[in-house]
Amino acid sequence: MKALNNRIVVGVVGCGYWGPNLIRNLGQLADCHLKVICDASEKRLSHMQRLHPGVATTNRFEDLLNDSEIQAVVVATPVRFHYEMAKACLNAGKHVFIEKPMARTVEEAEKLVALADQQGLVIMVGHTFLFSPAVRRMKEIIAAGDIGEVQYISARRLNLGLFQKDINVAWDLAPHDLSIILHLLEEFPVGVSCQGSCHVTRGIEANGTKIRKR
Repeated sequence: MKALNNRIVVGVVGCGYWGPNLIRNLGQLADCHLKVICDASEKRLSHMQRLHPGVATTNRFEDLLNDSEIQAVVVATPVRFHYEMAKACLNAGKHVFIEKPMARTVEEAEKLVALADQQGLVIMVGHTFLFSPAVRRMKEIIAAGDIGEVQYISARRLNLGLFQKDINVAWDLAPHDLSIILHLLEEFPVGVSCQGSCHVTRGIEANGTKIRKR
């Protein structure tokens, strides 16, 4: 597939909570052509069409898979749809940008990575903080040795955000902190302990703590 006027052609599925932010940013990239927005809600599609009148909309995910011009698909749906949608995109020969968490289980995530490698495609997870000025500056300071060897990192996520119904708080929010810590230290933990408690939905931990051990 060839890029359109040297721009990668992209489709987005999911324009609920976080999708509109991705759509806005994709629309501002000079080397990206946002062609199609997909969502099950006609109301959300109408809203996106008013904001981005030059972008086509559809409520059929298959339209993104069958469009030969689309080279990459952004998956910004609820987590329970991530694995199947990303798998379908990869099997259709399209690169995938998928919002965190990548999937509901480690097994699903590993299968997607293996499939992307097999197909020679890129699969990327939306760890947005890795591109923030604050984290990039932290990386520079640590790499320069300005604070010596890092012995301890503490992270607190104080904004509640959305209460997810299909994944717990560790699976939903901890990827932010873990991606930052892994990026800063460039090493994996030797052990992890985690605890949580349910306050909103039975069986879904709404708050918790996670400790990484170096």
